[in-house]
Amino acid sequence: MNLSLKLNYHLGTTFALGGAALIWFLGIGGRDLYLLPLLCWLPFAGWRIWKDKTVFIITWPSQRLINRAFSYGKWALGIFFLLCCLRAFLRYLSFQWSIWDSGIFSNVIYNLSQGDMWWSHYEVHPWADHFTPSIGILAPFYWIHPHFVWTVLAKIISYALVPLGFWQISKFQNQQVDKAVILTLLASSAWLLWYKPTVNSLWFEWQPSCLAPPVIVFCFLWLQKKEWIKFSLGLIFLLGLKEHMGAVPVGFGCYCVLAQRNSRNIGIILIVLGVISMFGLTYGLKPYFLNGLQAWTTPKLDFFGDVSGKSIYLFKMLLPLGFLPLIYFRIGILAYPAISINLVGREIMRSSSYHYDDVSSSLLLVATIIILSTQDWQKYWKLLKSRTQQILLLAWIIGTFLLMPSSVGQELKSAWPTSKHFEIHQELSEVKKQYPLDHGVAVQSSLGVHFQQREVNYIAGSSQYPCGEEQADRFHQLALKRKYWLLAKQTNAFMIEDLEGCISSLEENKNFELISEYHHISLYVHNSPKLLN
Repeated sequence: MNLSLKLNYHLGTTFALGGAALIWFLGIGGRDLYLLPLLCWLPFAGWRIWKDKTVFIITWPSQRLINRAFSYGKWALGIFFLLCCLRAFLRYLSFQWSIWDSGIFSNVIYNLSQGDMWWSHYEVHPWADHFTPSIGILAPFYWIHPHFVWTVLAKIISYALVPLGFWQISKFQNQQVDKAVILTLLASSAWLLWYKPTVNSLWFEWQPSCLAPPVIVFCFLWLQKKEWIKFSLGLIFLLGLKEHMGAVPVGFGCYCVLAQRNSRNIGIILIVLGVISMFGLTYGLKPYFLNGLQAWTTPKLDFFGDVSGKSIYLFKMLLPLGFLPLIYFRIGILAYPAISINLVGREIMRSSSYHYDDVSSSLLLVATIIILSTQDWQKYWKLLKSRTQQILLLAWIIGTFLLMPSSVGQELKSAWPTSKHFEIHQELSEVKKQYPLDHGVAVQSSLGVHFQQREVNYIAGSSQYPCGEEQADRFHQLALKRKYWLLAKQTNAFMIEDLEGCISSLEENKNFELISEYHHISLYVHNSPKLLN
């Protein structure tokens, strides 16, 4: 192949992959338009491979390019942080943060800031739902100003700190600084941009486990360096974020036993500690605070069901990482206990669309860095024929693109508020000033994070259980204790099947009286609040 053809070909590949990435990042044309350049380029790439010609040429970048990429990477991290803050603020303005799960934990933290261990959504001790003492670290910020913004800012900072941990691990594992830089950039770009399990957990509602990723990464670093005081403090903080965090020391312990044979005793201690923590908190402490009953958040374990669904979940988790944590299982076992929790739990935990992968994906990326740093994987790669290498690289690129999450550009577009949203905010402000809602209020799900007070419940309704009538379970019934019910048209109505029908049922209910109606907000007084045992 002459030089001009080679140049044109590589430019075509660059434009196809770069164009797809740019369209995806900017969110142009919806969620799938970015695949169009790939579809146009794919036949040509396939033809090249069929002719046994090169499609991808991977060369080690120059030192100058590495330094420049590292410098730009730091600026990119800062810009991405600001974009995430902007997205969070826009979602707040457009009423896209829900009482599930953001409002729930904001309510718990607010009550902690007032010296009260109380979860008003279920009217129990918060540890009856999840064991979360570590979120108390955010309570002092509510003394400055009680607002949901502190929690979402903490989440963004948490995710932004992870690349710093990747950098420290890469430096510790590699004597060559340039290799450490490249591994950090690869892992960080996956973490923040294109690895669906991590990015979707970043975009999802606030959960205590969102504070775990940087602590997990640095705990592994401290374990490697044998800095036991830092490691112990980090582990204590982790175990206080949620009852399933015991999977982290179990994963660390398995790694010590299989990959670091001189640390077997430490590994065994960590495994025992993690197992006792998970089972003790789940089946001991949580029922204690729920009068001996099993917490509703405790899933029924399913070890052998949904084999196909579990297999697809594992495939999607491992494909973007080149299946390296599976091939080098002695290192990949870092993440296996955390993944196992999702495998035996509810089906929703295997969708990679929520927060359930925040722990496992952190460990998988750490394992990938260790594998690329310590294992002679290139030796096995070179044993493959050139055509086989090209086919595998093409399959990996296409598969990774197909599994891309929504980009920050797409998220910003979907979060953009309308003029009606600003009108609702104005009406909410007037309602808060005019009526004594501080003593308790039942709200539509989208309004939950806009109320920081001890007592707040959410409104639910369906065709079977209309709004304002006897509801199916305790969650729904508790709203009947509140004197004021507040709904906002044209906002998210999660847990209400038909918002217009819900409003109509309240208007027809003799126990509810409309006391204030703006253009978008309806405020009802409940004349006979029901006291429940």
